[in-house]
Amino acid sequence: MRRALPFAICFAAAALFTQLVRSDDSSRLHGTVSQFDGSYLTLKANSGKSVLVTVRPETRILHSRTMPLSDLKSGDFVASLSLKDSIGKLHALGLRVSQNSAERSGEGQYPAASDPTRIVTDGTVSAISVADGKIGLSFHGSSPAADGGCTGRATTGGSGCTGSADIFVARGVPIVAISTGDATLLRAGAIVSVAATTDASSSIVASTVIVERDAKPAQ
Repeated sequence: MRRALPFAICFAAAALFTQLVRSDDSSRLHGTVSQFDGSYLTLKANSGKSVLVTVRPETRILHSRTMPLSDLKSGDFVASLSLKDSIGKLHALGLRVSQNSAERSGEGQYPAASDPTRIVTDGTVSAISVADGKIGLSFHGSSPAADGGCTGRATTGGSGCTGSADIFVARGVPIVAISTGDATLLRAGAIVSVAATTDASSSIVASTVIVERDAKPAQ
């Protein structure tokens, strides 16, 4: 079980990042910022290559930080990725806490597009038990399920259904808080994930940059 945990954490992090980026993004980059001049981000990618990425005024810059379960509060919006056990309990692979209403997309409960055995549950925290390692989420979905529950993504206009789910969060499961950032975070040494497209001139253009680890303060 311990050997499987790092894979589960990596899978969860990738899936939660996918939920944050737009569907027209064609590539993902991850690495360390070498420099940023206000328009162009030079990234030393994990592959070792240096990549030049255009950052436009409309590029979303987000900041992430890990947090303990005890910091969650009722009313927080959480995106979760879970596995269902043999008796139907949901065990979290990762949680993303959105601290900006603009990032609260995807509300509902449905299979992950990349792996239907993983269950996405996005909703508002209604209960927390740190001692039991459990949170309750309430959410809006698209249609009632055969068992009387609620499934699918929330629909616009307030129609659809309402549901709830208990998520069990074991020690070591990544809980990441996402908040809106700005270009001042793009300093040399910061570790970032970038969602990007290639424009007509073959330039790489970032649509979303998530700062996963801040640059060290200057000495």
